[in-house]
Amino acid sequence: MKRIVGIFFIVSILSLSVFGQMVTGQTATALNGMVASASPYAAEVGARVLEMGGNAVDAAVAMGFALGVVEPYASGPGGEGFLVVRLADGTTKTIDFKSTAPADLSLYTKSPSNYSTGLLSVCVPGVVDGLLTALEEWGTMSREEIISPAVKLAEEGFILSADFAGTLSDTYEKILNASGDIANVYLNEMMLYSAGDIFKNPDQAVILREIIEGGSEAFYSGTFADKLDAFFRENGGAIRKADLENYNAEIKDAVTGTYRGYGIYSVPPSVAGAQLIEGLNILEYFNLSAFEYDDPMVVSLIADALYLASIDRRNYIEDSDSVPVKGLTSKEFAKSRLPLLTLGEGLKRITNTAERNKTYVGNPLPYELGESYVDVELVGSAASLAEPAYESPSTTHYSVVDRWGNAVSVTQTLSSFFGSCVVVPETGILLNNEWANFSASGINKFEPGKNPRTIICPTIITDPDGELFMVVGSPGSSRILSMITQIIVNVIDFDMPVTAALKAPKTATYDTAGDLYIEGGYPEKTLKALEGQYGYKLVQYPGIDLFFGGANIVYRYPDGLLLGIGSYRRSGGAAGID
Repeated sequence: MKRIVGIFFIVSILSLSVFGQMVTGQTATALNGMVASASPYAAEVGARVLEMGGNAVDAAVAMGFALGVVEPYASGPGGEGFLVVRLADGTTKTIDFKSTAPADLSLYTKSPSNYSTGLLSVCVPGVVDGLLTALEEWGTMSREEIISPAVKLAEEGFILSADFAGTLSDTYEKILNASGDIANVYLNEMMLYSAGDIFKNPDQAVILREIIEGGSEAFYSGTFADKLDAFFRENGGAIRKADLENYNAEIKDAVTGTYRGYGIYSVPPSVAGAQLIEGLNILEYFNLSAFEYDDPMVVSLIADALYLASIDRRNYIEDSDSVPVKGLTSKEFAKSRLPLLTLGEGLKRITNTAERNKTYVGNPLPYELGESYVDVELVGSAASLAEPAYESPSTTHYSVVDRWGNAVSVTQTLSSFFGSCVVVPETGILLNNEWANFSASGINKFEPGKNPRTIICPTIITDPDGELFMVVGSPGSSRILSMITQIIVNVIDFDMPVTAALKAPKTATYDTAGDLYIEGGYPEKTLKALEGQYGYKLVQYPGIDLFFGGANIVYRYPDGLLLGIGSYRRSGGAAGID
């Protein structure tokens, strides 16, 4: 059995195996359950839960809390996320635990993009209630069994990874100058930790123990809420204890679609499931498999399909029940977008918002309303749309499948790495900076209790027979959709082994800029064609890069064997039960 250096102590957290031997590595195969995560520590925590007889939801919740300790710069109790669960009987649901704006917005006098760090960048966190809602709804184990591994990691410490140390180094100046307790928690006597050092967070362990004892209420109404309220009042923050007490994660239906007969189950607004499905619907009209994955025509079609879907997202996706999801995910709506695409020629990237929307925005309303449709104004007017600030390559994702066929896909985030750079004193909890994801005006404008629009997109895919096929998701902010779409296309259209599909170089495009970002590894002739014939301005990276995301996947072979892949663009890990 392969072992991961530095996680030997977790064996003592949980009881002995009841189902089989655990296998670990950056990739792993097993028959009786599999997890994949950006952190080998979190992967082993999840596999230990499966080994004890817990189901996929139990394992996912344990991993979510563990990631908040071992990868706190990307997610944690002070952050937000979305979860997709597909039970063995085919029932599919999501949990929306996005962060929300506080009730009192009087302190906000500037555009949201001005609040990228500090107390006014923080929205009300949702992770704790989201994970515990999942545990209560579909889990089988106790809070103590599920959260204790995270407590032990926080109390006894863990070996700091190169990813963690590098992110600390990149954020050092911000940490030194931030308010609250972040420097005391994440610096070693004001100096940087190094890879290989032992890192502990005993204050976070205390808060986690309180959550074990009292559940969500202990976090949203207890010690943490009291300390946050006092600190924010004293230092000019907007969130109050009442905002925490009023927070509730929501169970919602998944957004569904198909791609070449495969079922796509993803997340509803205010996140990007509808955008993913729209992009795939557009691509479905083209016989991509007649080409190679790195053919400039394929690269161009993927980039342009996602470009159009992203423009529609900015015009229609918001935190509202009125979003025309049925229309946006309609095959007929996707067909209406095809006249804009010319084979052998890339779409012109228009940087002016009003001009771009006038030229490229679609109208899903006829496909939403059917015969009752009347000609109305588009949901978002071009003049009212403001662009949020640039998003960092942050966030984390994890995927889980258990021996019974239950599957969970979860993406958690603080928004930027290290979020707001605010740690409430004596809590060890790093808070998000989701406020910068609001817009100054338009449908994504901040309002009390509203959650900001983001691109996280945990997804579950079934094969044409309805059997579980793949659990997938990625960090990477605006590049998340590009990463997930290209993995799906590589596997389904180009029949790539899933490891090759993940490792293959990726591209990314923004709906707000005229550039095509591209990883190293594409043939020179492809690069020349994309610049010359197709007209893209390329932003090139020398090799595979964290900027493009870091997907963590569980893939199911037709015979039931499970393959887990921890991110190749981070130091990910997979662990399974044989």
